[in-house]
Amino acid sequence: SQQTPQVVSVTIPEGSTFMDIARALENNGVCSQAAFYQAAQNYTVQSFNVPSSPDRCFKMEGYLFPDTYQFYVGEDPTSVLRKMLNNYAAKSGMPSDQTLILASIIEKEARSTENMQLVSSVYHNRINAGMRLDADPTREYVNDYITGNSLLGDTSKYAALYYSYKCSIPAGPICNPSKWAIDAAQNPPATNYYYFFFGNDNQNNYSATLEEHNQQIAQYGVQYQ
Repeated sequence: SQQTPQVVSVTIPEGSTFMDIARALENNGVCSQAAFYQAAQNYTVQSFNVPSSPDRCFKMEGYLFPDTYQFYVGEDPTSVLRKMLNNYAAKSGMPSDQTLILASIIEKEARSTENMQLVSSVYHNRINAGMRLDADPTREYVNDYITGNSLLGDTSKYAALYYSYKCSIPAGPICNPSKWAIDAAQNPPATNYYYFFFGNDNQNNYSATLEEHNQQIAQYGVQYQ
């Protein structure tokens, strides 16, 4: 008699990266990291546009909607991928790709929905002024998930493509953001903020000028996460 396939519940937290998800799938016996990576790189979404570019490290980064999923142990990786993409289509609000990229950085920079709104305003103000985003999570993404990743080939080109200290906008999302981060990226409040940092007061501190920013840093100190 055929065995009933075993179902496993896998929670993908907001802000998980492609590699975080691949690891969670492997750890739960759904499919291997390598199989999921291959399936994701080779899959073409029919119902909406996912950019396919050699500049992007992980084709599906950003499009794997954070949620709790039911998968089968030993499930086909393309089937796993489709469940996440269908959920993205149903729940994300289908933002533009640039909005999704911004949302992914906001997700990593902000610790509350209120801060997501303010961080979004800073980034929109910087983009409109022709400034770089200078967002630390873009550097951490390259260092933690791309460099030295055995699934990838030569990764040396990605630093310049993702580091927001070197490029205007990263080549792709740096995580899979929540609906809250997507909403913040789409609807920034009007502020005159161009700078912020997370201080030793456990708050994001915002300022309009570099002088004010430096004064705040001197007052509170910067807490590196």
